[in-house]
Amino acid sequence: MTKKAEQLKEEIICTLKSGGAPYAGIADLTKAENGMNLHVEPRLKRFERAVSFIIPFPRSVIEELLEGPTHTYLHYYRAVNTLIDDLSIRLCALIEAHGFEAFPVPSSQRTGKHRLDSIFPHRIAAFLAGMGWIGKSGCLVNPTFGPRVRLGTVLTTAPLVPDEPLEVRCGECTRCAEACPAQAIKGRLFAPDIPLTERLAPERCDSYQNEVRDRFGKRVCGLCLAACPYGKPHSAAGNGQ
Repeated sequence: MTKKAEQLKEEIICTLKSGGAPYAGIADLTKAENGMNLHVEPRLKRFERAVSFIIPFPRSVIEELLEGPTHTYLHYYRAVNTLIDDLSIRLCALIEAHGFEAFPVPSSQRTGKHRLDSIFPHRIAAFLAGMGWIGKSGCLVNPTFGPRVRLGTVLTTAPLVPDEPLEVRCGECTRCAEACPAQAIKGRLFAPDIPLTERLAPERCDSYQNEVRDRFGKRVCGLCLAACPYGKPHSAAGNGQ
């Protein structure tokens, strides 16, 4: 890594941590070429690196979802998304000031015919950057916070040295699948080049959230987040063991 790229990576990590993101890393997107072809809009495939970062949710807010959808969760979901977008814009300015191209991936944006896709999958970048592994629920599972996080991604042409992915640690656990009221989780372990539909049934999740919206006024679920043992304190099970 050149001195310039090394300095830029240090500035990026420092900016994110000071802004409230306790974990941040660099993804080498060329390691998941098949996955990129499956999930990424063609205009974004020129980027070979991604800066990935996470913002954790308050654990108590997620635990409340076990009793049903809450306005508190919805409020902080939106607040965290705003923080992620703000940090992404700041990162783009920093990277561009060093002479490289940068693209901020929106924190939450639904695209496609059935509004089940996004322009770029945050979780694949986070996995490649070592932020955690992708669980059977399709959510990123961080060793410290479990799946109770939101993800941010900035794509870049900067030649940053990437971090290494973590091993998947779900094992035989199926708590997320058992908790899913839509039965949308098939229980298959993640790999970047496996289509989403072989691991999940996103249309079932979408349909269930529409039912919740009809009853509650908003699309809210999160039961798979609350069920995951990773990130829960004071017990071996809480550490995913």
